[in-house]
Amino acid sequence: MEKTASRELLTGLFEEYAAWYSTLAEEYGSLPRSVSGVDKDGLQFIFLLDTLDMHHMARNKFVRFVLDELKSVAYAYGSLELRGDSDEGQIEEVLDVVAADSGYCISGSWQVVRGEEGKVTGLVHLGSREGTDIMKHSGSWFLAGSIRFSEAEKRKYGSLWEDARPGIVFKQRNDAD
Repeated sequence: MEKTASRELLTGLFEEYAAWYSTLAEEYGSLPRSVSGVDKDGLQFIFLLDTLDMHHMARNKFVRFVLDELKSVAYAYGSLELRGDSDEGQIEEVLDVVAADSGYCISGSWQVVRGEEGKVTGLVHLGSREGTDIMKHSGSWFLAGSIRFSEAEKRKYGSLWEDARPGIVFKQRNDAD
């Protein structure tokens, strides 16, 4: 299966996903974990993952299943992480956004700013990076390497996908806006 995309597609996907998260922060005060895949013909899906009640390892494998199922050549992934400095005893909440294919990755991190009621009130860009060694980039491995699914996993993930599919947003990237 072809799993490479143009650098232009990856850059556009990264910029769109980062802007989308900025809008979510401003308008809704929330930052859901999500994945978006794009196939070779430009069909894109966006899947909010927060409703999945799965261990993170199973969720990650399910994401790979969905990307494979939809023949994605590129994807974007956004998630919140906690990072800390043990020397300073500080923990910060960080939004990580990744756009990648099987050989190239663009990623960025934003510190999450929360208001009094716990709603997200802003994002502070901490930096972006890109490169060809995607195993060094957090969250960028979804299309790299070989993943095998047992028959039981295929049935389980296939059933989960069929249940989730009606709520997934699909759009054609090649259509004029």
